[in-house]
Amino acid sequence: MSIELPRRPATPFSAVPSALTPVEVETKTPPDAPKTETKARQMRVGRGITLSGEIKGCDWLLVEGSVEATLLECSAIEIAGSGVFKGTATVDNAEISGRFEGSLTLRKRLFIRQSGRVSGEIRYGQLEVECGGRLSGDIGSEEVTPRRD
Repeated sequence: MSIELPRRPATPFSAVPSALTPVEVETKTPPDAPKTETKARQMRVGRGITLSGEIKGCDWLLVEGSVEATLLECSAIEIAGSGVFKGTATVDNAEISGRFEGSLTLRKRLFIRQSGRVSGEIRYGQLEVECGGRLSGDIGSEEVTPRRD
């Protein structure tokens, strides 16, 4: 006796979103993110995803996976507990629950959560570290020139 299972119709390749296709993702907006009437330029690197290269021109980057990159012209970065960022970033604000390794320059505020680990060359305008958060390396507070768009 043989049983036939119904077949699902094949999904056309054009219907499958590409990694490079912009998609709208519902996310929380960082408190200091620019308020605009249009959708902000957001990028999310999900859990289990690895990305390397240069990231340029996003308003907000959420890292849940692994990123090895240079981050340019970005307003805010959030690294979730599962996220790892290795490289160079210059942003207005950062909230770190995961791990950052490299050169990080904050024009405004660096917030390290309890599970956050930040190491490397760090420059910030304001610093807040929850009990348990770690910060190590060449660290300094200084006036950082605001981004000019």
